[in-house]
Amino acid sequence: SAACAQDPPPQVSTQQRGGTYVEPPAQVDPVYTPQPIRTEPAAREGHGLSLVLALELPLRSGGSASAGRGTQGSTAVSPTLQARLRWMPVADAFWFAQVVFHRYLRGDRQQPWHPDFSYAFGWDDWRPHTWSFFYANYTGTRFSPDANEGRFNFPQGQYTLRYNYLLPAALAPLLLVGDGDAAACNAALNLRPRYVDARDGSLRPVRTSLSTGCRYARPEGWYAQFALFAYPEGDKQQPWDPDYTYGFGWEDPSPHGGLSLGYNNYSGNRFPGRARGPGEGTFRSGSITLAWKLAW
Repeated sequence: SAACAQDPPPQVSTQQRGGTYVEPPAQVDPVYTPQPIRTEPAAREGHGLSLVLALELPLRSGGSASAGRGTQGSTAVSPTLQARLRWMPVADAFWFAQVVFHRYLRGDRQQPWHPDFSYAFGWDDWRPHTWSFFYANYTGTRFSPDANEGRFNFPQGQYTLRYNYLLPAALAPLLLVGDGDAAACNAALNLRPRYVDARDGSLRPVRTSLSTGCRYARPEGWYAQFALFAYPEGDKQQPWDPDYTYGFGWEDPSPHGGLSLGYNNYSGNRFPGRARGPGEGTFRSGSITLAWKLAW
């Protein structure tokens, strides 16, 4: 009936629209489609090998590292050449093994806790809402250890259980611009079976720490990162163990690698009101790193 009949859709004049209507294409070339930002480090290694060559330039000018005992301590004050090899043996999985070789351009500044090489292995999944578990050792490992040194120092390495998550939705409008920038975060439990006590240089059993942090990234390759640390047994925190770490810089966003330049500070930073170790926890306690990465 006429009462049940529906009116035809209104016709819009092209003069009212301000132009001529063009039917959108059924498909859009991917080159014109915005790509999701990579909040993990650029050139994330996939199945196979990757190589990183780096020059690290510490900002501290002292003749020796400011804090350390035995095989554990603060970062080096010597300019350092580094070569890192990382192997991911299984396609579509996140198992890895890596070794980093260190060459100190001021050999007289290498301390017992500065490694000739460092190593790590485990499962490292960078995607949101996933878990990772890996072992890493950055203690004073040596190719040719003396009587009081070790080659691998395996009990002094650190085990990390990490959960990756995205920036909470409530914080996204406050911290993100929305033009392709993004932030990825993680929380971790870290356990070191043997740690060095700075008071007497002795090895003591089991130190744990908790950490959480985020990495903010821009599509052009700019990034900034920040992490907080807590020590359930506060008396086991050493002068070189940070309350927080931070860094910023630029890296080639290409998935196949490229150049990067950044500043990072992993020294014994302290929150206001907490005493820091000599030479620790200042901007000059960090270093600038120029690196070139190749993944294949």
